[in-house]
Amino acid sequence: MLQVQNLTKSFGGLLAVNNVSLAVEEKSILGLIGPNGSGKTVTFDCITGFQKPEHGRIFFQDQEITGRRPNQIALRGVGRSFQLTGVFTKLTVYQNLIFAVQEKTLRRNFNTSLRSVKGWLPPDRAKRIDQVLEFTGLRKVKEEVVANLPYGQQKILEFASLMVMTPDPVLYMLDEPFAGLTHGEVDNYLSLMRDRREQGRTFLLVEHNMRAIMGICDCIVVLDHGEKIAEGCPGEIQANQRVVEAYLGHGGIA
Repeated sequence: MLQVQNLTKSFGGLLAVNNVSLAVEEKSILGLIGPNGSGKTVTFDCITGFQKPEHGRIFFQDQEITGRRPNQIALRGVGRSFQLTGVFTKLTVYQNLIFAVQEKTLRRNFNTSLRSVKGWLPPDRAKRIDQVLEFTGLRKVKEEVVANLPYGQQKILEFASLMVMTPDPVLYMLDEPFAGLTHGEVDNYLSLMRDRREQGRTFLLVEHNMRAIMGICDCIVVLDHGEKIAEGCPGEIQANQRVVEAYLGHGGIA
């Protein structure tokens, strides 16, 4: 589904990502982990076009996307979330999904979509919103202003917004989706991810919640100071001495 080959990105004298390669298999969940400042989000930014790598190549479904703009990459079927929840807090849940489902011609559609609510939507897109509301459990709060929702539901709404994107994403790139969630909210999010994978979707996620990562991922890639230091299944990563050192340091291990 996705191949990253020898990715390198620096900012001034700081080498943020150094010669990183990874591959995400179709219908799998790959976790990208590492201490703060290890280069995870910069890697995401390079893959999704928010940063241009200095070296390396990126392929999505066997087509090179290196250096393409974010909108071009999204239109190929890549949906991405960010560390800060990307929802409109002054709008309702339903209005958020209306914005997400439309084609991104903002000047033409944004004001119209918020005025007309359901009227402007083609039937197939209205049906997608209804299906996603049911799938994510947000139907009961669809007319609620997002600012009034618990943070966990706002995170679920962000995921729902990716699910109704046009075109429908085949690869979800989630940046710290479980940050700030309770144990129960994390379990709910994980359940949605598993169901979505059963429907044929693929995931690449950055996350610090090790319980969630070890429980959901088929494969894990570990970064430290911009370099890949380990790759393998959850059991192999947990037993990797270099990974433990990166997180805890020599004193922590002792």
